[in-house]
Amino acid sequence: MSENRELTKKNQDFMFQFKKLLAQNTKLDGEKIDSIASEVEAKLLATQGQGQTATQLFGTPTQAVQQYLDPKKTAKKLFDFKFSTLAIDTSLAIFMLFALVFGLTLFFSKNNRNQGAGIISLLLIAGLGGSIYTAVVLKLTPNPKAPEQTNSRSRRWGYLIAAMVAWILGFVVLGMLPAVINPTLPAIVYIILAAVAYLAFRWNRQRAGLKGGFFAISQLSQQARLEAAQK
Repeated sequence: MSENRELTKKNQDFMFQFKKLLAQNTKLDGEKIDSIASEVEAKLLATQGQGQTATQLFGTPTQAVQQYLDPKKTAKKLFDFKFSTLAIDTSLAIFMLFALVFGLTLFFSKNNRNQGAGIISLLLIAGLGGSIYTAVVLKLTPNPKAPEQTNSRSRRWGYLIAAMVAWILGFVVLGMLPAVINPTLPAIVYIILAAVAYLAFRWNRQRAGLKGGFFAISQLSQQARLEAAQK
């Protein structure tokens, strides 16, 4: 078994917690624990040079243990989710971020009625951004359910550029909406909306079994790319 000193500090911490959780399972003997730990460590050593962390590969130590002890409860992969679930998750993340930033900007600004974003443009920007980003990630990530993918590098770049142009144009156009239909709300309202969006964000993830960081779709895409590269 490779020694932990060869792992990065973060991966060493991950392995420490992972082994500790494995040892707490009374159904595993020492030999089985060493076998599982060796397999996980080997994967970490093989991928950490590529910038992949233990969290990106396995999630939390608890989730990693679950993958080995109860595969049926293993977290879903990118293409196991519906487009709508991923788009809503990403849109809510964008809305939370923008609403909080606008709320704080307005709160600490003296001229707080002339700054920030109108509520309609904020809603549409979040929805547009979340949908475009989700569509691009799904298009550019290798899909094991569709093995015969013929997207050339130029075509992938075309998707990315088209998405960026659509996002920029949408942002500019929505930012030009007149105040009469796109009012700027008080700072506290934006902060409250950010909190409400967070609750919806957590509910959507629990309902769908979606796990990961702030932008879960990015982590899922990284995992899918790594699995495709290992085949």
